[in-house]
Amino acid sequence: MTSISSSGDELKAREQQAVAVRVSFEAASFEPVCAPVLQPADIFLDRSGEDIRRRTYLFTDAGGQELCLRPELTIPVCRLYLENDLDGATPRRLCASGPVYRYQPAGSEKLSEYNQCGLEILGSVDEAAGDAEVTRLGVAAVEAAGLTDYQLELGDLSLFDALIDAINIPNGWKGRLRRQFWRPEFFANLLTDLSNGEGQAGGKEGDGLLSVLAGLDEKQATTLLTDVLKLGGIAPVGGRGVDEIASRLLEKAGEATTEQMPKEAAAIIADYMKISVPAKDAVEQVGNLLKKNGISADAALEKLATRLTAISEAGVDLGRANFSTGFGRKLEYYTGHVFELRVPELGSDAVVMGGGRYDGLLQSLGATKPVQAVGCAIALERLFLATNKGDMK
Repeated sequence: MTSISSSGDELKAREQQAVAVRVSFEAASFEPVCAPVLQPADIFLDRSGEDIRRRTYLFTDAGGQELCLRPELTIPVCRLYLENDLDGATPRRLCASGPVYRYQPAGSEKLSEYNQCGLEILGSVDEAAGDAEVTRLGVAAVEAAGLTDYQLELGDLSLFDALIDAINIPNGWKGRLRRQFWRPEFFANLLTDLSNGEGQAGGKEGDGLLSVLAGLDEKQATTLLTDVLKLGGIAPVGGRGVDEIASRLLEKAGEATTEQMPKEAAAIIADYMKISVPAKDAVEQVGNLLKKNGISADAALEKLATRLTAISEAGVDLGRANFSTGFGRKLEYYTGHVFELRVPELGSDAVVMGGGRYDGLLQSLGATKPVQAVGCAIALERLFLATNKGDMK
């Protein structure tokens, strides 16, 4: 990422822009909240996805609790919401701003510390209206800051889920494909192998420890894993208990013994993942693919059509937005609508704003039932660079 200057004039300009973004959210009736920078490590390691896990700053305090510097704002804001409403009964419109922290390797141009400003709609509201409002407010905020030259990408994870449910494939593969969706390169290579008839669910993953675990129940697997960790002098990582790790490994062991994926199903999924069209054409293009292959996912397709109409009516120009079936962002808690606003000139830090729907997250954090939720966040340093491209170094 292009470096950020620390000169007085530029610092003032950055602060003014950040305030303007936050004020625009507050003007839309979002209540400002302040979330702690220090967070329990496990809530991010278990929910955010591989990209966040490997870049989270972890440490153990004097009392032995494993903590982290927050790598994003959504989970901390959701935790604040649940402190007063474990049932998710009261809709809330919350916004937060402040620094987030993500490790970057030596030589990376990305910032390890940068500021976000985000908003969240939590609790039961009309789904399409909520998706549309969050998308519109995110786009409007960056446009109000002076950014007009950008790319807007939309996606829909629930549509992918509906496709997987509708295709006649082994259940073990359905779960595996959903989990690997977050790793685009791995997913693409996996489908290539499957399309060529080379993909077994196991492969090398079926060897060694996984093959041993495949024949055990969860209690036996936990005992075995405890002994292995003790012999190696290894402590459980990321706040996870041995039983939790054993459960995940048993799941993977089950995947490793699943029958081969039918080539026809792999080809359909591969064709689906290739769709990347103007957002206004998305329903037609996806619908044509499903109809061609005799797949029924009418409810998910209708939901996509309703959402896109709502987004357009909210004021977002779908004529300049792209819809990609393979787009899912890098946070595993998303469940439906996802979107990103990018400025390619920023290179590796091209994403200026992004967000989506995450209806399962709050229950995983302790809510007594699923809670509807959708939000977005703007990377403020990237926004400043994008609106001052003439001064980029």
